[in-house]
Amino acid sequence: MVTSAVAPMQATPAVNTTQVSQTVLGHRVTVLRRRGRWLQCRTSDGYIGWIHCGYVALMDEGDAVAWEVGTEGEAWISLGAELRGGAGETFARLPWGARVVREADGGVRLPDGRRGLPHGELVPAAERPLRFPLEGEALVRTAGRWLGAPYLWGGITPAGVDCSGLVQAVYRLHGHVLPRDSDMQSRVGEEVDPGGFDAFLPGDLLFFAEEPGRCTHVVMSEGGSRIVHASLGNGGVARNDLLGTLGY
Repeated sequence: MVTSAVAPMQATPAVNTTQVSQTVLGHRVTVLRRRGRWLQCRTSDGYIGWIHCGYVALMDEGDAVAWEVGTEGEAWISLGAELRGGAGETFARLPWGARVVREADGGVRLPDGRRGLPHGELVPAAERPLRFPLEGEALVRTAGRWLGAPYLWGGITPAGVDCSGLVQAVYRLHGHVLPRDSDMQSRVGEEVDPGGFDAFLPGDLLFFAEEPGRCTHVVMSEGGSRIVHASLGNGGVARNDLLGTLGY
């Protein structure tokens, strides 16, 4: 179980290699093998990478399930909250999508047993389908909350995100788990022949390829020619118009 705010996933078991993705606090990973202090892990979406053991707490299946369902409390999802200790100091910043357990006294418990008082937005996991329905307009509104987030290869949080990380994070909050990379995402769902920009619906995903055969960029339609996406050309998450300048 991830115990740090964000756990980088590396291409190889070394800190100076490429970050291929991330996972966030309170999420489960399956350990496939160990090399020194590095763990090769698979996330719930099937993505595989190396995570340093300092970012996780090892536990058996029963304890992992108990954490996920919120045993002795209620499972909550962070949308950028923080936790403060008894003296009022912040000791944990909970990124978008982090999972915690809210206890009867209003305090919050982390997977490693630390407790604190929450400040900021937390959503009960049981209420997520009502607050964040799997509807196009709702997806677009959520994506709009990421505007201004910086671009970061392999990132999945508002502190730094890439194109497919943004799409995956938004759709996950609305109850639909997509694969991690844009090329993988392009192979799921229903292919549509739009026939023109007017046919694009809010929440539709549009894919781009630098060379034939492999998608390398994904954007979310806001309807018509308007899109929202994380791109290098914009330096982060921004809106563009397909009839104007598209900076990816």
